[in-house]
Amino acid sequence: MRDRLARSTRLNRVAVGVLLLVMLLSVAAPALAMTTSRLTIDQKTGGALTRFTYQASADEDAGIGRIDFLFPEGFDTEDVYIELTLLEGLKRIKADYEFEILESGAVSITFDPVVPAKSNLFIEVYDVFTPIAGGTYEIPIEYQAVAADGSAETRQDDGLTVKYDTPPREEALSRLLGKQDWVKAWTSVKFLDIFFKPQHIVVTVPLLFKGWLKSLSLVMLAFPISIIGGLLVAFMKMAKIPPVRWIASIYINVIRGTPLFLQIFVVFIGFRTIGLRFPDFVSAVAVLSFNSSAYLAEIFRAGIQSISKGQFEAASSLGMNYWQAMQYVIIPQTVRRVLPTMTSEFILLFKDTALFAAVGIFELMMYSQNYVARNANLTAFMVAAGYYLIVTIPLINLVGRLEAKLAQSEHGAASPPKGRPKRGVLLGAGTPAPADSVAPGLGSAAGDPHQKIFEHSAAKHESR
Repeated sequence: MRDRLARSTRLNRVAVGVLLLVMLLSVAAPALAMTTSRLTIDQKTGGALTRFTYQASADEDAGIGRIDFLFPEGFDTEDVYIELTLLEGLKRIKADYEFEILESGAVSITFDPVVPAKSNLFIEVYDVFTPIAGGTYEIPIEYQAVAADGSAETRQDDGLTVKYDTPPREEALSRLLGKQDWVKAWTSVKFLDIFFKPQHIVVTVPLLFKGWLKSLSLVMLAFPISIIGGLLVAFMKMAKIPPVRWIASIYINVIRGTPLFLQIFVVFIGFRTIGLRFPDFVSAVAVLSFNSSAYLAEIFRAGIQSISKGQFEAASSLGMNYWQAMQYVIIPQTVRRVLPTMTSEFILLFKDTALFAAVGIFELMMYSQNYVARNANLTAFMVAAGYYLIVTIPLINLVGRLEAKLAQSEHGAASPPKGRPKRGVLLGAGTPAPADSVAPGLGSAAGDPHQKIFEHSAAKHESR
């Protein structure tokens, strides 16, 4: 019994000694200075100027004399600047500090006087250029804890990480361009920076390509429909039945007399208010088709009426009725004559697709407009202009060549066709007849250069 009591006494003495030792160590060692620390960033992808936001609280037993952000290799801190907020409870207090960029790339902030205990610290480190490769990066933060007695100890706040994704390829290229010296020199000119910024060009070229294809698909579907509709309206305009002519005239005058922009709003807003709702793409094709048909109708009508009446008479003498003459004689010649004007109408129709941006169709102009609104830079508009010119410039040159060839053929200046034309075949408009194919005594016909061909064919037909 006595031994058991002695053993219990010794155990109590050991426990008391351990407790006293822990208490002494806790008093001698300074308290952890930074608590509830957190590090966040404002970018979701790498390779961009990023703002790091650090939030922490100073412990009640120590202040903060210095904080170092030890950014890993690959983080560019050359253009970094600091904004700092210090709160004591809910009250903002003055914070005197200086920061410097160390050779290692670390950002060091020194406080004088030290940040008081129990205060809340908010540090924003701006314009850190992060590595392009995405992932999770640990950002060690080293700080100097200053105790109440003035003693200082350097400690490190480990475990603070940031995470972001790798940007798309064109965005990564844009961000790399932003670090090039020649790009910085280029964008130092205000005009070039606003209209031709390389960083935006590499992003908008693939982005606007989708809108360009949408614009092309609209006009490529609408224009063939317009050709068919234009021919029908042209025949209605030339019909001998007055009501038919009146309907065609009203249609042409109304469509040509009102802007396409108004017609778009009538279809996309007016019709939908009365319950007529169609898919946006179908509505856009319909508007373009109805608009262009009115212009093509006048183009075709003028082209048909420009063909000499002798061509009708020659076709009739060969046994053709009105529609056969139209199909085999008049329309082929008309198409050749109006082809330059039709090409110009196609160019205008392609450019008019930009108006659909007003009703939310994501064609070329809508894509560029959204990009400009997000980035406050007009480079996307210049890229959009380039996409329009890819289509319009070759077509404009084609129109010029067609007009030149048509003028040559109409004045008989075109080079003679190779070989001898078959007998009894009507030549198209603009094809001069060989000299030996003209009947003796007819000579060269005045007016239309092809009139002699049809007169000669009619004469042969009558002689049979």
